Amino acid sequence: MDYGLRLTTPCEVPADPRDACPPDWRDLLPPGRAVALYFGTEFCEDRLPDLDDANAYCAVARAHGLEPTLTTPLVSPEGLGKVDRLLAGLALNGWHPAVVFNDWGVLELLRERHRTLPRRAGRLVNRSLRDPRAYRDAPAGTATHDVSRFTRLRTLLRGLGVGAIETDADLEGGFLGDRDDGGAAPLDRALHFPYTYAASGRVCPLKAALYPEGGGFAQAFADPCPAPCRGKPLPVRRADTALPHWRAGNTLFYEPPHEATRAWLPHADRIVVHAMAAP
Repeated sequence: MDYGLRLTTPCEVPADPRDACPPDWRDLLPPGRAVALYFGTEFCEDRLPDLDDANAYCAVARAHGLEPTLTTPLVSPEGLGKVDRLLAGLALNGWHPAVVFNDWGVLELLRERHRTLPRRAGRLVNRSLRDPRAYRDAPAGTATHDVSRFTRLRTLLRGLGVGAIETDADLEGGFLGDRDDGGAAPLDRALHFPYTYAASGRVCPLKAALYPEGGGFAQAFADPCPAPCRGKPLPVRRADTALPHWRAGNTLFYEPPHEATRAWLPHADRIVVHAMAAP
């Protein structure tokens, strides 16, 4: 198994990629080698890295023989320009990262202005059900991994020059396809582990909480964000599910049951290990 490491700071890379995972999940993971270092953000435009941070991650990746992999979120027109400038700045410094896109506009940007960069479809491209309450009656999970449901989407992505698709453990399966995938050109398949996103949006409760009562959500759309979500995510307790939940900025994550997650491992060529839930 190949591994990608999603680190929230460009710190020391562990010799065994499984060591980056929370301890209670490590026994599920097979041995393997790290091949990529992920950085950036999948969910929040405000958390896109600046050029200095991106350079630092790329340097750490090179030092450890890893492919730098920039994750990008859904973006506004302003955010699309920021992604463009970031990639142009990295190119001037000699970096050519793979790019995970979660916005179709970012994919078009890659095709038009950054054609040499490897393209990876992010986990927001997969719109399958992720409601954690569904595990109450079936803790082992009920994902069928029926690859036919997403055949047309994978065909579309191949035609747009996408080389890989990524997801977390949703309730349906099938998005990653088979290694052969009916004889079509293979797409590399990556599973993000162990956090599944339950919900995400432009409205961030942590950002809104910085404002006086009654004005937070209205002002939070337009003002720049000081990123109060940096650091550790906040644990969340819910009355409708016993699964562990985490609030990380504008995104709510949960940890699926171990057995449900284990069922995904045969469908992945790469596991992207997250040290913590992060937007």
